[in-house]
Amino acid sequence: MILKYTDEQEVPVGCVYLQKQGSKLYLGLLSVSPERQGKGVGQDLLNSAVAYAREIGCTSIRITVISVRHELIEWYERHGYKRTGEIEPFHAGEKFGVQKQRLELVVLERPVD
Repeated sequence: MILKYTDEQEVPVGCVYLQKQGSKLYLGLLSVSPERQGKGVGQDLLNSAVAYAREIGCTSIRITVISVRHELIEWYERHGYKRTGEIEPFHAGEKFGVQKQRLELVVLERPVD
């Protein structure tokens, strides 16, 4: 499932990928147009993801964030996500360039209220 957020002219300004994984909903690739960042689009997409999780019977939402993106991890934490303590490997490949530093994915989760 991909949720999109459009402006008044129906132009997409944000989106998020959602995938049911058992009783959890995986949330990934949340993206907001730079011009619309800080204006509630990301929050609205997160709220829509929670509503979708409830609709399909999920009990929590799970995300992974690259460990060096401290400001992004903090943004998700301000929106109710908590670190699970799990770390996953970052699947790099030369298809997208050579990795200059070791990267890992921090797992965060929030319950669906």
